[in-house]
Parts: sequence; C-alpha cells; structure tokens
Amino acid sequence: MDLIVVPPLTDFTTAVLPPSGVEVLDLNEQVVERLADPSRLKAAAERLDGGPLAALLERAAAAVLERKAFDDAHLRAVGAALRLAADPAVRLSIDDLELAEGSTQSSGDVLGAAGRCELFRPEVELAVDVARGRRAHVVVDDARQLPAAFALVGALGAGRVTLCGRLVAEQGAALRRVPALAGAELLTWSPARVIRPLWNDAAPARPWDGPDVAPVERARLCDAPDTQPGKRVRWVTGACPPPASGPWAGWLDAVGVAAFPEEVLARCRGLTIIVTRIDFLAAVTGLNGVTVDLRRLLAGIPPGVPVTCELVLGAPGMDAGVVGESVELLAAGAGGVRLAGLRPYRMAIRTEWAGQSVRFPPHPGDDLARWIEFDAPDTMRAYEVAAMIRSWLARLPGLPAGRLAACSVAAREAAPGQERGGGGPAPAWDPCAEVVQAGDGPDGDGPGTFAVSLRSGRSFRLRPYQVAPVSRLAADDPHALDALTERARTELTAGLAQAGVLRGPR
Repeated sequence: MDLIVVPPLTDFTTAVLPPSGVEVLDLNEQVVERLADPSRLKAAAERLDGGPLAALLERAAAAVLERKAFDDAHLRAVGAALRLAADPAVRLSIDDLELAEGSTQSSGDVLGAAGRCELFRPEVELAVDVARGRRAHVVVDDARQLPAAFALVGALGAGRVTLCGRLVAEQGAALRRVPALAGAELLTWSPARVIRPLWNDAAPARPWDGPDVAPVERARLCDAPDTQPGKRVRWVTGACPPPASGPWAGWLDAVGVAAFPEEVLARCRGLTIIVTRIDFLAAVTGLNGVTVDLRRLLAGIPPGVPVTCELVLGAPGMDAGVVGESVELLAAGAGGVRLAGLRPYRMAIRTEWAGQSVRFPPHPGDDLARWIEFDAPDTMRAYEVAAMIRSWLARLPGLPAGRLAACSVAAREAAPGQERGGGGPAPAWDPCAEVVQAGDGPDGDGPGTFAVSLRSGRSFRLRPYQVAPVSRLAADDPHALDALTERARTELTAGLAQAGVLRGPR
C-alpha cells in the first residue's frame, strides 16, 4: 500500500490517519475547498446562478469564509456553499448527499449518478493524474461516498483499485456482486480518522476549563499528555472502538458508549450520544431499543468536555408524546446534556430491536440495502416525524450545524433568541449573519443592502437609514441602535429577528 484516496463526500472536519509512509490524496478536502472558495461563491453570485436569494447567501458565505475563523459560522458558510452547488446527479448538504434520482441503496442508481455527476469530476481527474497506474486504496466509510467511489473505480480501472473502509467492511458481500466493481479488490481494513487540528484546536472547551475543577485536578489534566491541546484527537463513530491510548471524541450510540471503561471516558474530548428516548439520565434508550444509564459515563468524562445528545425520532414504540418529552428535556439541558440535533430513525438491516416490531424485506433493486422498513404499535409515522423536526428546528436555531466532528468538540454557542432577558441592551448580532449589498433582491424590489442569515437561510432588506446602524451592530457595537427612535428600533429589530440574524443580549 502506497496510496490512499479519500473520495468525497464525508466529514471535512476529519482526516484519515494513514500508515507510516503511505501517501494520502484527500479528494474530500479538495472538493470542499473548491466549492467553498470565496472567489467561486462571489462569481456565482454575480452570475445569479441560483437566483437572488442564493446570490445573497453566496455573498454572505464568502464573507464568513474569508475570515478563516473555523467556528460555527464557518461551518454554516461551508454548508451553504455545498447546498447551493448545483449538479444534475446529486444534492449536497453539510453532512449528507442525496441522489437526484434513486437511492444509494441501489448500485444501479449509484452508478448512474457517478456517470452524470459534475461536482467531483475535477477531483476524479486529479486522482487519475496522481495515481499514474499505482494501486489506489479507496476509503469508503459512508454511503454518501459511493457515487465518487464508483466514479474512481471507473476512471482508475477496477484492477488497480482496492476498496476499503467501514462501509466496505459492512457491505463487502453486496459490493462483490456489483458488476461495475468486478476486478476491484475489497478489503475490510479501515484507517483511523482524526479531527483536523484547525477544528480541534479552535474548540474552546478543554477538560481543565470547567469552573468546578479544583486547582490540583486542573493541574493534573493540564499535565496529562493525552489531553493537551495540539494532541491528535481520534474520531470514533459507528461500531469503531475507541483508541487504546490518547484523546478521542465521538458520535456514538448510547448503548455502546455507556459500556466504555472509566479510563477511556477520562480521555474523551467531546461526545455526542445517539438516543431514541430520554426520560432522565438513568433511563436513555439507544438505537436497538435497549435502555441504559448514563450517569456513570457523565461522571467519568472530565469537567468542561462538551457532551450532547442527538435524538432520533420515529423508533418502534416511541409515540409523539414520548418523543416530544425527550426533546423538551434535551432542549432544557437536562443534567447538563444538551440537544445536538434531530433526525428520523432508520432501522439498520442487521438491527435487533429490543421491543415489538415487524420488519419488511428490502425493496427489489436495493442490492446495497442498509435500512429496512418496519411497523410497530405506538410509533410515529414519517409525516409526523418530519413535522416535529421542522417545528423544533424553528424553535431551536442554535443547534449545531451538522453531524460533524467539529460540532462534537465545540463548546455550545449562544443560540439566536435564546438569551433574551428583560431590561438589557439591544439584541446582539448573530455571527452566522452578514450585511450584504446586492444588485437584486429576492423581494423583486431591485438593488439594495440586506441582512442575511446563514443559519436560517433568510434575508431582510434594509432601508437606507438602517444600513449604518445595522452595520455597526454587525461589528459588535452594543450601542449601534441607540440613535434610532423607539418605534424605528422596534420595527428594525422585529425585521432582523424574523430573518434570524439576531441573538439575545449578551
């Protein structure tokens, strides 16, 4: 092995940790850097490729990316760039890829998308140039990498490709039956991943930063080589075990992580726990329906390390009342554990659910099936799940930007509208918003200046007299709106709040 190729699209805040002496060609990093290039975004805005609102978002994203702050705003700017990147075969988001036609559970659909996709064509051509006939180990950890992986097999030649990674280990038998992959070697080996230093070192939360850490304990943590800033932090997901030594962070099912030894928990630098229900920290249900106690886990993680929960909606036997209570608890920060996100439940094809459920076979043609349909009493339907997620996302705009390693190790930022209190200064500007000048606006009223939110995806046209005070507000001036009359200030802040560009007073 002398060349590892990482196909797009996967978590861009992580990197593959190769064996010694092995070259890594990270096409995922390349495509994200290209699509999120501020100059590209500005050029697309000038051409109005996606319309006036898309142009505003592209200009706002370019401004944020030029700051190179590597924070939540930066993540949302990258997410906007990916979402606005048009392609005939795929649709992107910050942490997902969908096929325009079909599903990644069908090799035929994936192969069709691989042939039509334009977004990663430059990266595929780069891989051909770099490989120059060498055998390439193509790492496929996630299904959203499949279209690019199939394209790489076609471009490099199946006989010169070894497919490896977590998804290959899980679906090796199915992949061997795909005609387009005939001749490619399949390997169950998966390289470890680490959080990129830019995102790990940017995270303000450290084990020794907690206010309740005693001086002696703080000194011990600061001196521990496994938790010092700059140390490589392994990223652990799915069924991957934590490293035998050194710091780690992860996005893991509650049942598995609850069993981690205390020595492993002591090296944690950030953790997102996947749950289908939470009554209190002593009763949390995981992806297989088993209920576990998280109190030992939380006691074993060093103070100051961020711990959040991702709630998965629609699991068997979880009705809307039960799920709603779980969201309420996590939104309130029960036991110091806050909500990391919401997503629909999908039953993995090998899942053995602890409760009552009826499983249905995969759809014909889904030769790469990873999820199956099921039925169970007292279970939310898909439309109920979608409606509840929409409702809560509107109420909780401060949730992390996506299912990314950077979000698990980052301290929770103040959410827009979540800090409001009586009698304080005017609401502060959300760092995920920008003041943008545009030649045309989405309201059809011609050129103007707009307040644009990358968090909400909305905009607000500023009147000429509002531009200067709002620009000062965006520059963090707490007295930016003082010169306005009470009526003008109320009208302006209402419009800005509706667009999602404000957060409560500091």
